[in-house]
Amino acid sequence: MEIINLNIDTRQKKDNVKDLRKNGFIPGIIYSKHSSPVSISLNSKEFYKTFAKTSISSFISVNSDKPEINGKTAVIKEIQKDPVKDNVIHIDFHEVSMNEKIEIEAALNFVGKAEGIKMGGILEPLMRHIVISGFPKDIVYTVNVDVSNLQVGDILHAGDLKIGDGLELITDPETAVVMVAEPAVEEETQKTEEEQPKAAEQAAAAKSQPQSKNE
Repeated sequence: MEIINLNIDTRQKKDNVKDLRKNGFIPGIIYSKHSSPVSISLNSKEFYKTFAKTSISSFISVNSDKPEINGKTAVIKEIQKDPVKDNVIHIDFHEVSMNEKIEIEAALNFVGKAEGIKMGGILEPLMRHIVISGFPKDIVYTVNVDVSNLQVGDILHAGDLKIGDGLELITDPETAVVMVAEPAVEEETQKTEEEQPKAAEQAAAAKSQPQSKNE
């Protein structure tokens, strides 16, 4: 589990968020199961610098001179961006407790080369994320999916994945995650083979027709 430190300050709801952004700050909210939401702001340069080096999914330890948020551990749940400039304009944080399980989406990382590909099959990922649950210390944000042994027609389901000790799979175990599909070229080859006799028959018929002579 990776925990990073981030300087965050509280703000008043009545504060003009446009002015905050002009002055180089990003407005946001920290939500919690056990207390009311807290309106906050953070320095945009520090945010970009911090998350240029680490995953946006990391756990955050809040540094603040405001006792109501100082020392809290949180995760980023949603980032809103300007549709034109693509800069961050608002962030939602959720407080987490080290003693309570949380649910997160873990990205699937497909590793290895499937045996079926050597036979002309096509690897088709059917999902990019699964939902898992666990205590923060056990949480992983990436699950490796080894596809090395997959033959043509084989399918891996969510329940086949090794998600790690202390973690629970929330996604339906029967959900298909990845498969090796039949080679698409077979259908084209069959179609071509069926067309060849027809083309030969047409050519033969054309030769057998009498040609007209000019008088």
